[in-house]
Amino acid sequence: MAKTYILHRNNEEIKIQKESSYFTAIVNDESLIKEVNLRPEVSQVKRVFNNVFKIKAEGRDCNALVDKLREQYDTRVVFHHAYKPAGDKSTRYYITDLVVVNFKSQTSNRKIESIMADCGLQYIKQYGDSGKTFLFKVTRSAGKNPVKLCNDLNKFAEINYAEPNLVNRFDKSALPADNLFKEQWHLKSKSGVELVAGADIDAEEAWKITKGSRDIVVAVIDDGFDLTHPDLRGKDKVVHARDFVDGDRIPFPSDAHNDYHGTPCAGVAIGEENGSGIVGIAPKCAFMPIRFDLAADDDLLWEIFDYVGKRADVISCSWGPVPVFAPLGTLLQRKFSEIVNSGGPRGKGAVLLFAAGNFNAPIKDYNNRSFEWRHPSQGIKKHSRAILNGNCAHQDVMAIAASTSQNKKSAYSNWGKEISVAAPSSNWHPLDPFKKMPGRGIWTTDNENFGLGFTGNSRYTGIFGGTSSATPLVAGVAALILSINKTFSAKEVRTIIESSTDKITDESTDIILGHKKGHYSGRGKTSHSEWFGHGKVNAAKAVALAKSMKEATEATTSETPKPSPKKPKAISTGILISAALINPKGKEAGSENISLLNQSSEAVQLDGWYISNKKNKKQMLDGWSIAANAFLTIKMIPAKIRLSNSGGTITLYNYDDKKVHEVTYSKKDASKNGWTTVF
Repeated sequence: MAKTYILHRNNEEIKIQKESSYFTAIVNDESLIKEVNLRPEVSQVKRVFNNVFKIKAEGRDCNALVDKLREQYDTRVVFHHAYKPAGDKSTRYYITDLVVVNFKSQTSNRKIESIMADCGLQYIKQYGDSGKTFLFKVTRSAGKNPVKLCNDLNKFAEINYAEPNLVNRFDKSALPADNLFKEQWHLKSKSGVELVAGADIDAEEAWKITKGSRDIVVAVIDDGFDLTHPDLRGKDKVVHARDFVDGDRIPFPSDAHNDYHGTPCAGVAIGEENGSGIVGIAPKCAFMPIRFDLAADDDLLWEIFDYVGKRADVISCSWGPVPVFAPLGTLLQRKFSEIVNSGGPRGKGAVLLFAAGNFNAPIKDYNNRSFEWRHPSQGIKKHSRAILNGNCAHQDVMAIAASTSQNKKSAYSNWGKEISVAAPSSNWHPLDPFKKMPGRGIWTTDNENFGLGFTGNSRYTGIFGGTSSATPLVAGVAALILSINKTFSAKEVRTIIESSTDKITDESTDIILGHKKGHYSGRGKTSHSEWFGHGKVNAAKAVALAKSMKEATEATTSETPKPSPKKPKAISTGILISAALINPKGKEAGSENISLLNQSSEAVQLDGWYISNKKNKKQMLDGWSIAANAFLTIKMIPAKIRLSNSGGTITLYNYDDKKVHEVTYSKKDASKNGWTTVF
């Protein structure tokens, strides 16, 4: 029996084995991978992410080949085995030469450096908002690959978790259907061929209240966007654009990268109202296009979501893993929670949505023993182990399913207890692409001059669909809600959407799996269906509910005005400047700080207080307080105030602009690099 190892992944301990035929090469010079491809033992070489290539050994166990290549290329190429969960033929994990390590908060830098030295780790970066979480490169001196090394690291008492930085590969959550329709029935429907009244989201009624606001930013993270498209342009329309493929701020699609997906997704959410073409559900909202090539390691995904999570109000992701065991890493698990709970431009959280997927698969099934699905290019696959879509299973993520133009479940739509809501989209058979299924496609923007199009030589297509289309539709509804009241938190927006749905039902039996999940368990607004979540999103009801909630809050506020807080007496004694770190040009540059001592018997709130230097530059102390008989150390912000190491003064003022304490220091006092000056 093959030897097993443990892969740590967000509290999961996954038993894994080496893949017999697949391994990876990490190269800095791509000419070397061309050399490897010429070897007779190699049957396939394919890039999976950046400089990471997967290699398939020709009809043999790859162990001997990996050893031979390691000896031949020495340090020029890093070769690692690919892994799979024990007994799982479908799931495959590709590792990089990087690991993510989170240390306990009390761990000293010296101890971290000691562990790095002992384990052969090279510092790459620290994740700024994640405590003592680092990205390290596993050097040759480690003597083992990242999977084995993480097992060693997790034994250290100072480490909370250590995980390999895996390559994540995603599938676009939409494929072309095979019917052309010119009406945007998903916004407002009438009875017709393969169409029922009420299959839409009632956009027209919602637009009587709002069509959105440029203050609200909808980010679409996908494979590229034709920003020359008239429906993706407009005054102040595009903001914070970023291309994580080319490293610039022009996230256009390209034929070379097989990009076709981002442009239609964006049109569904925010297509501009300009008198021609299509219109998105939130046409007046701002658009944040973010491009990546649907393959990324944990680190790049963190970078993408860290950038987007600080700037966007709503984040739409129409991609995800195929139905294998794909749990999130701890790094992203925590980043998603941070985004939803405290991200966004106002710190109230950003609404984060992921497409459920198009394989008629469960989001989470640890007991799966047999599941068939169709790979877009490789045909029918069979998976006989646990299934987990880590993105959609995250408790703070809205997982979006799809319904048809006949108010039924889209046959391909993934399902489960994790589904938040459903939204109108296309329909097709999940296993047989040639079998006709009833339902219309979605009309939206399409690539013409850049990237690949769904409909040739046209800026528009009527054959878009999948949960890829359903997801930006719900994202647009979230943006309309925030346009009513931008002080809503992300969780409040989610609650509004889920509690204002249409409780559509589907009496039919699943055409592949044979189960019936088109009804709801529970009662009232919290009732839930594994096919439709809390129901099909209704924009009109959601916007009306948001408006009534805002009006109720305003009425309560106007009826019961809050008394102005009593301003405390501005004390002018008892708070002393006790010490300072002064050295703006040394290695402590940017780390200057000042320590205060409260000699009084009461805590003091420092709102309105400030520190001033000899040039009268100020740093406010708003938000700080100092306990009775306690010290408080405050880091200086270089952009606000600098403490010159040629000598000077430091003065503390209260909120009445009265001097509380002042100290002076000489050039000699500040001359020793990294030393604290005590007053």
